[in-house]
Amino acid sequence: MPEKKLSFTGELALFILTPALKKRLFFGPYVPFQRYLGCYQIAFETGVVLGHMFRDRMPSFARLFSTTGREEEAIGFMQQSARDKLAKARDTDSFLDLAMFAEENRIKAIYRQSGLTEGQIEYAAKTLKMEPEQAHELLWGALAIGIGFGSAFPELTEKLWAAAYEREIPREEWEDMRRLGVVNGDEIPGLLSLRKREEALQSVVELYVSTSRPELLSDFKLVRR
Repeated sequence: MPEKKLSFTGELALFILTPALKKRLFFGPYVPFQRYLGCYQIAFETGVVLGHMFRDRMPSFARLFSTTGREEEAIGFMQQSARDKLAKARDTDSFLDLAMFAEENRIKAIYRQSGLTEGQIEYAAKTLKMEPEQAHELLWGALAIGIGFGSAFPELTEKLWAAAYEREIPREEWEDMRRLGVVNGDEIPGLLSLRKREEALQSVVELYVSTSRPELLSDFKLVRR
């Protein structure tokens, strides 16, 4: 895993990935493909919430993960990537369509291009052991696209979040999400508003800034809505 100092999004991607790592006796750690997809979903949705929260202050927020002086360029790339993802998903009504399912289809398409049959593709997906470095890079990208999405499409973000989390979740659906690796634990949480999730992530941002960019802490403490 990367040892150099990471940006905010790099640190966040590593935090999301670490619980999914599996150890091997004679080899390095790996990430089972299905767990990777669950992490991808979490990374994308986390990015979406961050983008929505900082949508009016993106140049300031971008200082935490872009090269100095290239903040606008980074924002433009993230938002264009989000537009491209939305265009491919068409009339989606789910974060899952935008992230986990889209990523699964992308990787399976690579297998198809190599000439594998559908049966071989399903077997490969079930047994694939991803290298942590590769998974980390892809989760980093999922966060970036999510930030672009949340900042470029705030109203759609609010709509999709409400549909996903501002409601009672049936036990069967919760078990499906646990199987996919999107959630953990047996207890189904109550309704989670977008604002509550933003408040939780605000604390994460402040922690990173206080330890890695303390000169910016006063700016980011003013973001609360």
